[in-house]
Amino acid sequence: MGYDAIIAGASFAGLAVAHFIDGEVAVLEREEVLGARQRSTCAAPEGWVRRLGAPESVLGRFDRVVVHSPGGNQAELRLPEGYCTLDYAVFCRKAAERSGAEVLTGERVQEVRRGGRELVCTRRAYTSGVVVDASGWSAAVASRLRRGYAKGRLARGVEVEGRYEVEEAHIYLGSSAVPGGYAWVFPLGDGRARVGLGSLRRLPLVELNRRFLRRLGVRECSPHHGGVIPCSGLREPVVSRVFVVGDAAGQVLPGTAEGIRKCFEFAEVCGRLVSRVVAGELRLEEGLEEYRSRVLASKEFYETMLLVQRVAYRLPDRVLDAAVERGRELADAVVGSYFSERVDERLRKAAGSLRVLQAFLPGSRA
Repeated sequence: MGYDAIIAGASFAGLAVAHFIDGEVAVLEREEVLGARQRSTCAAPEGWVRRLGAPESVLGRFDRVVVHSPGGNQAELRLPEGYCTLDYAVFCRKAAERSGAEVLTGERVQEVRRGGRELVCTRRAYTSGVVVDASGWSAAVASRLRRGYAKGRLARGVEVEGRYEVEEAHIYLGSSAVPGGYAWVFPLGDGRARVGLGSLRRLPLVELNRRFLRRLGVRECSPHHGGVIPCSGLREPVVSRVFVVGDAAGQVLPGTAEGIRKCFEFAEVCGRLVSRVVAGELRLEEGLEEYRSRVLASKEFYETMLLVQRVAYRLPDRVLDAAVERGRELADAVVGSYFSERVDERLRKAAGSLRVLQAFLPGSRA
């Protein structure tokens, strides 16, 4: 069977791209069972989840994030839209059904031929005039077309589910939680929560998370799960003649490691352009160039967040205490800038101050 488009990767990015393509679409999933391996805390805007046809996957809801400093200061951030935690397997199944795409499981990309038009997978080869790489941080297609494409700083995270009553999300900063990163608690409803931590450093994360669980008085109710997140800023969103979306394109926001919302946003851009290519309204080259331009319009904001990441995760605890204390006054402005990706003059001045501060911190990279 011929396909109008082939998507490598049947997680958040790949399924969202498929949702916006009108045509015959194949989505290749390397696991034998769709949605079998949850690698993140699976928190996303609820409006997006419903739009993609998976409201049944919603577990807990929240519209606030409480940030905790090492010394006990707190800043409450009110989100501009409601977020939710998800049952990953249910989300994948429902989003796949809604997309109308054919999901082919157990198909790991092993070789890429003809400039990206042919993907040789576990069982067979697939060919299409339009190929999308949504395969996660390792970029199974793009990294085979461009040597070193997937290199970059990676954050690692782990979490468990436990009995813990909470109505909002919580973020814990400082060395008492985890050096070089942060810990989190996300509500699941029914007196449960996902509790985890992540770091840019190589650390015994499971051991540190168990220490954090003891600190909160949380009893583990599931095995640890986790994964890696590319936190080096945007990668080139077009490689050869292939669209690259989500973690594969480094579309995770540095500093916060929020990736699902951004992959949905860029997936819509990609999917709609692919539909126009399939319909003959755009040449492939035009679609690729427009996608590249739309993604790279966010580059300044990503670079600013990358600078925040390099500095913030190396700050002494006493400075984090002061920053969170100050954050109480700036909460609305911080949230507004973050969600609008507005890089105004005030933010540029703050970035300049961070560059100066960076020179006085230990180590040259973070």
